[in-house]
Amino acid sequence: MTIGILDSGLGGYSVYHALRGAYPNASFLFLADQLNAPFGDKTKDQILEIACDAMTWFEKQGIKEVLVACNTISALVIDEIKPIYPHLKITGIIDLTVNQFKNNPVEEILVLATAGTINSLAYPYKFEKLLSKKHISSKALPLLVPQLEGLAPQEEIKAYLEESLLPYKNKTQGVVLACTHYPLVKNIVEEFLEVPSYDSLVPIINHFSNRDLPLGSSKVLTTKDPLYMAKQIQTLFNKDEIVYLTQVEHADRRCK
Repeated sequence: MTIGILDSGLGGYSVYHALRGAYPNASFLFLADQLNAPFGDKTKDQILEIACDAMTWFEKQGIKEVLVACNTISALVIDEIKPIYPHLKITGIIDLTVNQFKNNPVEEILVLATAGTINSLAYPYKFEKLLSKKHISSKALPLLVPQLEGLAPQEEIKAYLEESLLPYKNKTQGVVLACTHYPLVKNIVEEFLEVPSYDSLVPIINHFSNRDLPLGSSKVLTTKDPLYMAKQIQTLFNKDEIVYLTQVEHADRRCK
C-alpha cells in the first residue's frame, strides 16, 4: 500500500526526493498543499483544519500510512489528528529529528523553524523530554518559506538569513533545520554560522529502513499549480518531475 507524504510544498518534496533516492522501488504519494501555504503563520485551528482535510483525502485514496513531512503540523496538531483517524498510521517528524542527538556531544543547539513551530515550544519540550542535557535557543524565519516557494534570488535569501542569524554567530554548536524547506539553504546556514546543521532527512530515511516497503510507482500532487511546482522542482532540485493537480475538499466535522 502506497505511503502518503504531506507538506505545504517544496519542503515535503525534499523528503519525497530523499525517500525516492533511498528506496527507488517503493511507492510514495506526496501531497503538496500549496494552496494553503505557508503553514507556519497560521493558527492552530487553521492547521488542524488543513491537516484533517488532507488526512480525509488520503483515506479516500485508500492510503493507510502518512508521513507528516511538516514540522508545523507535527508540532501543533499531530496528537489531535491521530485519534481522529485511527485507521491511518500517522508519523510526525519532530521525534525523528530530535532523536539523532542521542549520541551527539553538541550541547548548545539553535532551532530554526516557522513561527508556528517555534511558538508551540515543541522542540524545547522534546529535547527536554528525550535529552535533558541540551541547551536550546530558537529563531523563527517567517520569510524563508515564502522566499523559497517564490523562487527568490539566492542573494536575497542569503541576505535575509545572515541578518537573522547574526545574533547567533559564535554562540551555538549546531543548528536544527526544523522545517523541511530549510535543507534547501543548508549550505548558507553552515557557511555563515560555521557549525554543522541537522535536518530530518536522514532520520526519515532511517525510519523506513528496517521494514518492507510497498512497491510500485510514486506520484507528486499539488493543490495549486502543477506547472509552477514542476518549475520549482527543476530550479531547486535540477529534476524533471511530473506534478499532478488535485482538489482537497473540506473534511467532515471529525476535526471539530
